[in-house]
Amino acid sequence: MGLFSKRPKALPADLDRRARAAGAMFDAGQFAAAELSLSSLVADCETTAGPEHPGTLAVLDLLGSTQFQRERLPESAVSHREARRRAVAVLGPDHPETLKYGHNLGCTLSMLRAWDEGLPVLRDVLSRRTRKLGEQHPDTIDTAKTLGAALYLTGDKQAAATTLQAAYHAAMKAFGGGDPLTQEVAHNLEIVLRHL
Repeated sequence: MGLFSKRPKALPADLDRRARAAGAMFDAGQFAAAELSLSSLVADCETTAGPEHPGTLAVLDLLGSTQFQRERLPESAVSHREARRRAVAVLGPDHPETLKYGHNLGCTLSMLRAWDEGLPVLRDVLSRRTRKLGEQHPDTIDTAKTLGAALYLTGDKQAAATTLQAAYHAAMKAFGGGDPLTQEVAHNLEIVLRHL
């Protein structure tokens, strides 16, 4: 199972090979090289496969994640926003890839403290993931964790506590206390409760 294994239509072989190589660079922490590769790859995917091809969207979102890792947050937001916009149009607002791109956009906007856009994106993704995947799914819990942290940073500590408590209970039911995701949620919740 790889980054591009669940597409309905594969990218052409050369683009797929380049996408896998860029994904390997990302996984190895070679973010500068991955960003350079992905920047040209996005343009080539748009020209060859089309701007709305699922593989193009995946490459565009990975570019945004690479930019995020390089702390190029404004550029990351542009890439994630565009991947999400196209995915909503092509795949629909509830598609798992659309929700992934929305989560990534919400994370980036939170780091930018762009609350007016970021909080609604995260709330929308959380609502859709809860409805589609259930409250105990790791993706749902991860979005709740991110939203809770963002709410805390805006000063809405009560909403942060409520969101993180629900995520913590879901994580405990699904994975138990020893799971890394449960521990991350518990850590965030502890911080919020300490400052209520």
